Amino acid sequence: MRNLLSRARTPVAPGLSIFALIAVFGCASPGVPTVEPEAEAGRGGLAIAGGAFSPSRQAEADSLIAQALAALDQEAFELAEALTLEIEAEFSAAPGSAEALWIRARAAMANGNLESSQEAARRFRIYLAEGDDRIAEVILLEGDALQGLGRTGEAMAAWLSAPGESMSEETFARLEDHVEDLTYSELRRLVSSEEGLVAPVLAEFAFRQYILGADAPAQLYASRALDSGATGRALVLAEAVLARDLSEFLIVPRIGAILPTSGSPRLRQFATGIQEGISVAFQMFGVPQGNRLAPELVVQDSGGDIIGARIAFTAIEASQVLGVIGPLQDGALSEVADRVQGGLAIISPTSPVVPDGSTGVYSLSSADPGGVRALARYAISSELYTAVVVFPESTDGRYEARAFSEAFQSEGGLILGEISYPTGATFFEEQLRQTEALRPDVLVLPIPPRDVELMAPQVTFFGLDSLEIRVLGTSGWTDEAMLARVDTRHTNGVVTASPQPPEREWEGYRRFVEAYETLFQRTLPNLRPALGYDAAALLLEAIRRGASTPRGLLDTLKAMPGFSGATGRLFVDEGRVVRDHFVGCLQDRRVLVLAEGARANPILRPPLRDPATDLIPEGALDRVVGFRCPMPVGSVPAGL
Repeated sequence: MRNLLSRARTPVAPGLSIFALIAVFGCASPGVPTVEPEAEAGRGGLAIAGGAFSPSRQAEADSLIAQALAALDQEAFELAEALTLEIEAEFSAAPGSAEALWIRARAAMANGNLESSQEAARRFRIYLAEGDDRIAEVILLEGDALQGLGRTGEAMAAWLSAPGESMSEETFARLEDHVEDLTYSELRRLVSSEEGLVAPVLAEFAFRQYILGADAPAQLYASRALDSGATGRALVLAEAVLARDLSEFLIVPRIGAILPTSGSPRLRQFATGIQEGISVAFQMFGVPQGNRLAPELVVQDSGGDIIGARIAFTAIEASQVLGVIGPLQDGALSEVADRVQGGLAIISPTSPVVPDGSTGVYSLSSADPGGVRALARYAISSELYTAVVVFPESTDGRYEARAFSEAFQSEGGLILGEISYPTGATFFEEQLRQTEALRPDVLVLPIPPRDVELMAPQVTFFGLDSLEIRVLGTSGWTDEAMLARVDTRHTNGVVTASPQPPEREWEGYRRFVEAYETLFQRTLPNLRPALGYDAAALLLEAIRRGASTPRGLLDTLKAMPGFSGATGRLFVDEGRVVRDHFVGCLQDRRVLVLAEGARANPILRPPLRDPATDLIPEGALDRVVGFRCPMPVGSVPAGL
């Protein structure tokens, strides 16, 4: 098969039209090879879409297909893609237009447009009749595109769907190269299908079963691998399972940690707390089960700066770790993220920012959309359908505001305004006056504790509560130190969302505290160890679920339904570590349970008297002077 991954192409000036490109390559000239409809371009005569098509335009469609094919042969891949997209847009009902999909699949692969390549190849397969000699090639390319996108399980399923009793050497080589990257659940799905009963898959599944301590099933699948004609690695692996001697294949699962153990005193203090939490996680989740080996921790000192983080990561990679904890600072995390090759999970316990565009890089302390999503669901369930969001002009502020708006609108709500304020601002009249003019059902304030302390009294001062506008806030509103300094008049009735349930202590946190205090024989001093614990526990849980390679661990993390950590129930969603959040209501510096659909109740006072007559005007309504929470089901002090 032609090497379609070649990056060679003819330079094209930006902004040139398709017709200009055709002129550059001479594709419209009389010398360009033409293809008869029944010969190549219209092979099979199949159209992408049904419907009437004027025969008078067939020659034009055939000419474009021929030009696209010529561009592909000349390695003018961008032109080939552009022409095929024009064919799909203008001539999809033309007999033979389906051929454009196969041309685009190959051109897009060569261009590195893997999603486009996979989509075109998948669609083209539909038009191929049984026995078509291109089926195996199409399937091979589709699987390659999926593998390049990191969707290994889908790639394996695509390769295994090739028809025929014998598998091509190229397909078999793909299976052998990537079967180790599959998660345990992906392997299980494959062996439960007829297509997946091939030697490399059976032998790898036997190995994973053996690791988990399921010796009898492991022997069964090893025998089936041998019966399927296992060769190479699959043969050696199956025989090792049957002999119960996998010393050649068992590796010590290592987790790396990049910590500033020799940085400034403050950083060293942080590193000590994080490492204590990691030690607790290894004690609780690092005990080997089945036939697997006990995981090991490899710590590298970053020295507290970017250069040190770079050196530490190079050493960590050489240790062949399955995942990495740290670095702690956002600059160091960004430096490491830029150097990751392939799939490797990196979890920073403390970085406030996750680098844009990074894959497999997470932080437990970056903006968490779980809180604003919970508030959006609460508002809709309480029949509060319009909202204004006021947020700081920071990375976290913009992200949380956008996350609320998307969730609220997806539930049927209407965003009347997204209003920002400069970071460090102390006076918010402009933002609150805009909110007053829009008269929303709720004012959403995803802001940090410092800003809550400044803004909450101003919300009251400018009378937004008197307009019966309810306030929704994220975890910054439950900060214990802030609440101690702010008059309850300004926080009572505010509906908040927090990873900790209001009616009880989080079970995962309780287990962590007990384990920490047992191990170190002292009271937990702060929440830093909890962050180190959660970062390590997530990686260890993925290993416990069968991950044995860096890519496998990363894929397992993405697929895990949720982990009960010390800082909440954690899971990976859309490239972030997200926590489940619980909605509560602030009353007298306590977070009270709020039943689904319940609202804070307005506090009513008699109307003001007319200064001229000292009488209450006829028909005047009672005034709203704040809110109070509904009768509590149970409560705990805020901040726990």
